[in-house]
This record gives sequence, structure tokens and C-alpha cells, in this order.
Amino acid sequence: MRFISQYPAYGLQIRQQKVRPLGDGTSQTIQEPLYIRFTPVDEGGMIYEKEQYEASKRFNFHGSQQYQDEATPVDTVHRLGVLDTVEEAQRRGWTEDELAEVERVLLLKTRTTPGAVIVMDEAPLVPPFPAYDDWSRDGETLVLKLAEDGYDLGEVLYYERSQFGPRRPEVIEALEIGIKALEEVQVHA
Repeated sequence: MRFISQYPAYGLQIRQQKVRPLGDGTSQTIQEPLYIRFTPVDEGGMIYEKEQYEASKRFNFHGSQQYQDEATPVDTVHRLGVLDTVEEAQRRGWTEDELAEVERVLLLKTRTTPGAVIVMDEAPLVPPFPAYDDWSRDGETLVLKLAEDGYDLGEVLYYERSQFGPRRPEVIEALEIGIKALEEVQVHA
């Protein structure tokens, strides 16, 4: 799941640390804490155009920044933070239970404080056509169909390679070949 916050480095404590004191003055950790932090867009948080549009509609940004000319407003994308729970789980080595706990707390947060965090219900990238992900024939036929129907093969390749696409090696190879072939055919003025 992907979550967007209007606060760039928004952080939450998902699970508190539990410690039991021992008789010799030391302590034993019973439960490790679990924290999350949204990645600001300015620090490399990847936000898709669709997500940025949705955030601009749903968040009420207080105040606005301006460039030095004092007339041009700064784009609000610099005020957003992004958290992709699947990517974060892989990066931090979370268990399935920890991932489920993080998503549960964040979904609760979207209901209790919708001005701070929103969940992106739809995938930010959509397939070129509805049955694209279920295509079972060979990649060459798919590329020919896409080219005949006027699709941008570069955009289709980007979708295919993304975390939202099916990532089929034979289709990726066919798309790369199709893009090269179209580049060779095009006449540059």
C-alpha cells in the first residue's frame, strides 16, 4: 500500500517498546519498538503524478511558499512525504505480521486524521488497456498490437517494469526491440 502525508518527514510509532526490569539492575526487552518515517519527495520519495494530484485535492495546505520573486508559488510537491509499505518492508526486513500491523495503523490514521495521511487506493500507474496484465500470447504480438493502436511503447515499457506491472521478461525484451525498431524507422528533420 502507498500512503502520502502532507508533512514531508512524517513519522509514527507503530509499536511501543516493552522492557522488563530484572533484579540485578538490568532490563530485558520484551517487545522491540517499530517506527515508520515517510520519505520526503525532496529526499527521494517517489511520487506519481496521479498521487500528487490526489494529494493537492485532499490536503488543505496551510500557507504557501513563494520563490524569491515573491510572486511565483512553490509547487506543493515539496511538502509531501511518501511511504510504500511493501518497499519499506523489503528494505527494513519486516515480517508479514509487522507489515500488516504497519498497514493497519496507517489505515486507522487515514480515518482519524485525514488531513495528515491519505492512502492511495488505486495504483498510480494503470495498464495501457484493461486486459493488458492478463495477456497470454507472445510479446511480439503484444508489441505489434500496441504499435498499431498508437500506444507509446516507452510508457508501456515503464509500466511493465514498474512494481505495478507484471514484469514479464519476454514482454520487456519485445518492447525494447520494438522501441529500437521505431527509433530506426523515424526520420529526423
